[in-house]
Amino acid sequence: MFKQFLLVAAIASLLATSSRAHCEYALERSAPTESRSASLHSDATQPTEDLLDDIVSWLSSNFDLPAIKERPVVEFASKMELARLRATDRASSQRFMNDGQLTQREVVALYDNQTRTILLPDDWGGTSPADQSVLVHEMVHHLQNLGNLKFDCPQAREKLAYLAQDKWLRRFGKSLENEFDVDMFTVLISSACMH
Repeated sequence: MFKQFLLVAAIASLLATSSRAHCEYALERSAPTESRSASLHSDATQPTEDLLDDIVSWLSSNFDLPAIKERPVVEFASKMELARLRATDRASSQRFMNDGQLTQREVVALYDNQTRTILLPDDWGGTSPADQSVLVHEMVHHLQNLGNLKFDCPQAREKLAYLAQDKWLRRFGKSLENEFDVDMFTVLISSACMH
């Protein structure tokens, strides 16, 4: 029991300090659509159908995800709204480990399983490899959702999404660690089931 406590404390400490950006994905319980104040901001750019199709093809050929062409709804929200939605989801979910430390990290995007909606920040431009990698990460969750893929715990679905995001970035000579300050240790810990 004491070892488990020490492990949880060490992990919480590492997560609180190791990453400045935090991509939270796959809302298990969605906020009611009418309460969402997501909107199209003048700086935001809708991803093209071609980009979404290219990402689906790339993910299915590189990560054995289903090549389902049903596109998600894509909405935009302020970073404050993304953080609020994430906090609402965390407060309503039953988790073994208190993830309060994770709220110190910036929420980059969200995916809502029920409405099949990707929420991107309202300053998302979609032209940089980093922006596109955020969409890649969310598209992993969309395909996991549509393919009815099952996981031991909600966090477990993050590992593949982070790996896909990193592999996408490496196509452009970048990495998840350099662009988002998320290293592979953080990925492993963030995606571990703590039963």
